[in-house]
Amino acid sequence: MIKFIDGSLGRFYGVIANITGIVIGLFAIFIALDLTLRKLGLPLIEGLQEIIEYALYVVVFLGAPWVLRLGAHIRVDMLSALIGEGKSRLLDLFLNLLGFVICLLLVYYGLRNLLEAYDFGSAQRQVFIVMEWHLLVVFVLSFLLCAFEFLLRIWRGHPVSEEARP
Repeated sequence: MIKFIDGSLGRFYGVIANITGIVIGLFAIFIALDLTLRKLGLPLIEGLQEIIEYALYVVVFLGAPWVLRLGAHIRVDMLSALIGEGKSRLLDLFLNLLGFVICLLLVYYGLRNLLEAYDFGSAQRQVFIVMEWHLLVVFVLSFLLCAFEFLLRIWRGHPVSEEARP
């Protein structure tokens, strides 16, 4: 069962990674288009900056579990090299458990804020009106997936191999 969940999450992260790449590519195209329109004195794409801000928020948060899965996040391996392989594995286990607990705390407080924002009807008002709880759903989902990924790292004993990277 765990192997199925691990594989399913890996495929989901692959989809998110591809969407992230497409979105970032679209950023480049639309920013260049916006600059061209400005230079030519033509009407601008209203709300483009805001769309890019929200899209960046979503892809960064939803991409975090994928980066964690690959072990591509920031690590300090100097300590692991100094303490030896056995102690390094214990340190890795401790850090994965700590990451799991921190992610669950962030999920808990994110959910509290999400429910409060939903009840209060909080919104970000710029060009578009974006309900804050929509943004917090992404936050909570991201850290929930990161928590699962920390548990899967403990189960696997390591990040996924290079061959498994999309």
